[in-house]
Amino acid sequence: MTAERRVIVSRRPVALGRSRDRFDPDDGGPDVPAIVGRQLRQALLTVGAVAALLAGVPVIAVWVPAPWAWFALSLAVQGAWVVLAVLQLRRAERLER
Repeated sequence: MTAERRVIVSRRPVALGRSRDRFDPDDGGPDVPAIVGRQLRQALLTVGAVAALLAGVPVIAVWVPAPWAWFALSLAVQGAWVVLAVLQLRRAERLER
């Protein structure tokens, strides 16, 4: 068995990519109110799309003939949920950059 060598750590290492300086708002940092406003606008658009989808479900059930109604309600509406979720995720990630 080989003896492992012990290393004495005198101080905590600085994380990569971080500086020890505090955030300086005059340094051209992110415009937080503008970012929050865009995120709120995006969230309201998504809520509106979800509300339209929810309001459209009974309309789809009435307009589509009986055998295809279950298909439309189960697959098409669920597909729309997935598309809305993916679009919301992509837009939210783009706003964070």
